[in-house]
Amino acid sequence: MKLWNYLKNKMQKNLQQKVCEGDASMTFEEMIVFAEEFSKELKGFRCCAILCQSEMAASMALLSCFAAGVAALPLSQRYGELHCNKILDAIGPDAVITDQDGDFRIVYIKDSTYVEPDVHPALIMCTSGTTGVPKGAILSETNVITNVSDIAEYFNIDSSDALLISRPLYHCAVLTGEFLTALVKGTKIRFYSGTFNPAVVLKMLKDYDITAFCGTPTLLSMMARFKRKSDADVLKHICISGECMSMETGLSIAEAFPDAEIYHIYGLTEACPRVAYLPPNKFKKNADCVGIPLRSVSLKIVSADGSLVGKNEIGVLWVRGDNVMAGYYKNPQKTNEVLKDGWLCTGDLALFTDEGFLKIKGRNDDLIIKAGMNIYPQEIESALKLDYRVKDVFVRGYTDDKLGVQIELNITGDFSDVSEVKDLCRINLSAYQVPTRINLLDEIPKNGSGKIIRR
Repeated sequence: MKLWNYLKNKMQKNLQQKVCEGDASMTFEEMIVFAEEFSKELKGFRCCAILCQSEMAASMALLSCFAAGVAALPLSQRYGELHCNKILDAIGPDAVITDQDGDFRIVYIKDSTYVEPDVHPALIMCTSGTTGVPKGAILSETNVITNVSDIAEYFNIDSSDALLISRPLYHCAVLTGEFLTALVKGTKIRFYSGTFNPAVVLKMLKDYDITAFCGTPTLLSMMARFKRKSDADVLKHICISGECMSMETGLSIAEAFPDAEIYHIYGLTEACPRVAYLPPNKFKKNADCVGIPLRSVSLKIVSADGSLVGKNEIGVLWVRGDNVMAGYYKNPQKTNEVLKDGWLCTGDLALFTDEGFLKIKGRNDDLIIKAGMNIYPQEIESALKLDYRVKDVFVRGYTDDKLGVQIELNITGDFSDVSEVKDLCRINLSAYQVPTRINLLDEIPKNGSGKIIRR
């Protein structure tokens, strides 16, 4: 339980600092006491899923798992019941910690299929790629400690700051880069578990004197457009991650929040997740870059033939360090595909600029990340194909200079106009999956083998 000891020792330096949500609050000291007491209820468990409506409750469950030495499997209700059930089926935990009906409790799972990996997980963070099939990244205590301490080393927040966390702890960037880092730095934490609304978030920043906020380019550019001159002037620290960001978008965010130092950061779940960051003093000239590797991280960019590329040449990014996962849970084939001689293949296309900064050019697969949500084209396509009018369909992401990453739907079928397709999407898709742009086509281009040409 070295992770719990690490966190506890850091939290004890700021025992009266608070974690809040709505009208509820707990001091760091109370969080420690609760976690150690509730951890006794987890005795004998190997892995517990965490599924809470309140992110503050989820944080309490998470710390309890760390204190008990039990692998934590975060879930998020914001992704829906089907998504959660896929993960539960894939990992097979012993129990679920939940706050359903306002009662913080443990729900036991009969006939658990969980098998302890060779490396004990502190976390199993699920990432699904383009197929929507869950892959559980095994993150050890060493992985987490390494990444949190690296982030804490450069992220210039302290006990005088207040961090608003508006995204679920299901995301590794939020769990590690926001929640755990704030605990280590002694920063006040306020959770917001509601649906993202830029006007609501801006009001919270002002009402609660929030000085630090993290989000995707899409979220922050929306806030920048909604922001009035008097809003959010208290913000001193902004972290941007989760999507490729254009120079134009970065500069518009900087203009909207002139008093904030802005970090453009990059990572992936398999690296726990942080890999690189752009220092704030470099942001305005290099807003579309994600900067330099963390102190414990090594990077290389490799061409198709396996050779290292030169500056300004695009290749696939590989990462090495003590933050890199042990592998995918019960999936040696996928593990061997991405882990080679201690290096992790990110699948992201990238380059090094003349200044030596890392720039991400795009994903090497079809996964769409919109407003921090992982969106799988095949899931949308499968849902729409259930309607008898649909003949063929494919979905892809695109980047709008003002709106950021958006969803495009290309469809053929028995529809009189696009409005009918819009109605179909609203009925059959989750709100975050509904496309922004719909193209009603006569035919969808395919290659010689009959597969849709996606790129």
